[in-house]
Amino acid sequence: MNIAFTTILIFLLLAPGFLARIAFFSSKVSIRDRNKNLINELTWSIIPSLTIHIIAITLIEFFTNYEIDFNQLGHLILGVTDKNAINKNFGQLKQYLYPIFFYNLSVFSSSILMGYSLQKVIRKYGFDRRLRYLRFSNKWHYIFTGECLDFPDVPDDYEEITDKIINVLCKVNEKTILYTGEYFNYYIDNHGDLEAVHLKYPIRRYLENDANDKNKYYSIESRYLVIPSSEIININFRYFNKTELSESDLTEEEKENLITVDNSN
Repeated sequence: MNIAFTTILIFLLLAPGFLARIAFFSSKVSIRDRNKNLINELTWSIIPSLTIHIIAITLIEFFTNYEIDFNQLGHLILGVTDKNAINKNFGQLKQYLYPIFFYNLSVFSSSILMGYSLQKVIRKYGFDRRLRYLRFSNKWHYIFTGECLDFPDVPDDYEEITDKIINVLCKVNEKTILYTGEYFNYYIDNHGDLEAVHLKYPIRRYLENDANDKNKYYSIESRYLVIPSSEIININFRYFNKTELSESDLTEEEKENLITVDNSN
């Protein structure tokens, strides 16, 4: 029997697990590496595929009159050379072509739905934040969004966050600049490395001016600012639980420590 046919058949058998994995890792919390090895992906799909096929076969044999001929399946996978056996196997395939097609179509569709639904359940109830084993591969998502505060070893609560302020220390034209702004977005490459940070309502401070005034910031005439990672030295994340206060609620020291923004530069 042609080895190409056997290869295609094995791929079809492993496809449900492969599709379920694609759907499960389809969100922003997973790194989408386009250079992944297909063989490795199919290997990791063996157990999910077997599980899905067992469930599907059980349901078919319980609710319909169809039965799976495992002897014939084994012959097709192993590639028997007996001409009579080959003719018989392909004759049965032709006879049940439509049921086989709809079986695979149903299994593939269900696999995608199962993978996507499992991902949504894990994210909705925060299982990935509480259990390290279920954590997704994009570490930057947990840091930028503040979901890392729900990790078991962190004594804070992600649900209490109302604002996220980011300080980005950069080297631009031989000058050291501190950019500060609200978190808006971030960008990573296919390997999960940070490409850029996207700030909202940014302001900046030249560290060379710290000797004169450490609290003097300069406004940037833009609502959004994208900072490429090539210019970034380090990043500081601040998560806030904001409550409204009137000026009368502030102490004199707190009033003095308010950030001053200079619009002249």
